[in-house]
Amino acid sequence: MTIIKSSVLRVLEKFPDRAGDIKRLYKESQEFQTVCADYRQCAEALQHWKQSNAKEAPTRRQEYEQLLQELVDEIWLCLNQSI
Repeated sequence: MTIIKSSVLRVLEKFPDRAGDIKRLYKESQEFQTVCADYRQCAEALQHWKQSNAKEAPTRRQEYEQLLQELVDEIWLCLNQSI
């Protein structure tokens, strides 16, 4: 699976009820593709830090959780503006 496809799949998993809008917007908008890629990368990094026992892991988890929420908010904004 390519990174592009895995990026949009991650977003589809998060927002299954908006699948049609996500697919359409992903095809139409380079900006939305970038947000999807950022979301995938952030989710992967968060998963890494959730499994880590490193002393900085709690701080990193908190940072990535906050960033992931900001990306979720940005995705919602993109989806709602595209209607």
